[in-house]
Amino acid sequence: MSSRTKNSFRNSSVGSISQIISTFLNFLVRTIFIYYLGSEYLGINGLFSNVLYILNFAELGIGNAIIYKLYKPVANDDKEQIKTWIKFYRKIYMCIGIFVLIVGLLVIPFMPYIIKEAPNISESLILIYLLYLLETAGTYFFGYKRSVFLVYERNYVNSLIDLSFSGLKSLIQALILVFTQNFILYLIVYVASTIISNIYISIKANKEYPFLKEKTSLKISKNEVKELWTNVKSLVMYKLGTTILSGTDNIIISMLIGIVAVGIYSNYSLIITAVSGVLWTVLTGLTGSIGNLNTTDDNKKQEKIYNQTLFISCMLYGFAGVMMLVLLKPFIVLWIGEEYLLDDITVILLIVVLYLRGIAFASNVYRDTLGLFKQGRLAPLFCSIINIMLSVFLGKVMGIKGVFLATVISILITTFWYMPRIIYKEIFKTNFLNYFKKMIIFTIPFILSYCILYFIFINMPVGNIWILILESIITFLIISVIIVLTTFFTDEFKEVKKKILILKGR
Repeated sequence: MSSRTKNSFRNSSVGSISQIISTFLNFLVRTIFIYYLGSEYLGINGLFSNVLYILNFAELGIGNAIIYKLYKPVANDDKEQIKTWIKFYRKIYMCIGIFVLIVGLLVIPFMPYIIKEAPNISESLILIYLLYLLETAGTYFFGYKRSVFLVYERNYVNSLIDLSFSGLKSLIQALILVFTQNFILYLIVYVASTIISNIYISIKANKEYPFLKEKTSLKISKNEVKELWTNVKSLVMYKLGTTILSGTDNIIISMLIGIVAVGIYSNYSLIITAVSGVLWTVLTGLTGSIGNLNTTDDNKKQEKIYNQTLFISCMLYGFAGVMMLVLLKPFIVLWIGEEYLLDDITVILLIVVLYLRGIAFASNVYRDTLGLFKQGRLAPLFCSIINIMLSVFLGKVMGIKGVFLATVISILITTFWYMPRIIYKEIFKTNFLNYFKKMIIFTIPFILSYCILYFIFINMPVGNIWILILESIITFLIISVIIVLTTFFTDEFKEVKKKILILKGR
């Protein structure tokens, strides 16, 4: 087994298992949260998380640009260069953390415009917001050392540490909710967990790679700084677009519909984000290996691995998407009740958005590891501008489903095809139409699966745990069979199957 395959498997397996356990713990805490605090607190949680996600734009994509610069020194075992870039990374992230705090404080006067109706809660909205702000800024003050394990193809270390702190955080938050119902204490634990886990990862990185603590006489050259900022300027546009696209839904829903609607949507968002987090963790396990591959191998091998990565991302997100389309409604009813349901069209749109974002992984990781920061930088910005205009218009006309229909339309006419086109044209030197052929072949199994399952379960009652289990088994089997029947002839299916058999030792 190649070291890249082994490292990818270990990162993906440990990361995904950790994410699944963390997701289960989050569900337990969310259930207790809903029972003791209710939908208005859920709405506040979703809204402030969205607002501060937008403030993450201050990162400007610098992390991606620096991680890209680390792949080559790591491949060459150039410790001096690694130390120099990590030191530079730390300085930049300290500045970003301070900037986020300042800009976050400037948002406070605009709270009455962001929240359509003031929620009926006893705690200060400003204090709640400040705690969320502190957690966001804390990720920049202490989180930069995570990149060390990523570029050394050991991201599983980050996953295990995160799991440990997530478990402790969930236990303490659950106890706080049950015995005190104190939302402020709940948030303090949230903040402390993020900051302390990042500090621990920093200590762990210094212990595993002690040369990071050593002083370095090297300085980043003017040409390297110039190249870095050229990449960052390109990433700013990309980051701005993706941040606005992903971070405005709750704000628009709050302004047009109300904070309770944000709370109802946030339950679906929790589930979808949790599933996406598991899948993204699986795929992220490939990042370090692809990064090293792209420093050494030719474009034919790069195209082959790109298509395999695209296949894997389509299979994972398509499989999960159809499972959720079938099972979300009965699960929500069993979990928290029918009053927390969204209509079927809205749920379909949410899953389509999940799929479109998930299948972009292959293009995103190739952009980052190949340093294609300048190319395609404007596509996400155009996507976000179209999304906001359409969201406001369609949100007024169609309600919450209009907000997500706008997201689907804006992605399809911009980012869905633009970055893959650049990669095929500039890196692979092959016909871009191959991408669409692959996408059609890889997507057909899931459209076919959902159509079959829809008619099987159309009149199935909800609210029964045994029926939900039966639906889960039938859905899993039907999707699996259809995937095999429709993709077994592809090179990507054969290659991925071969690698899985190698990992099993066959």
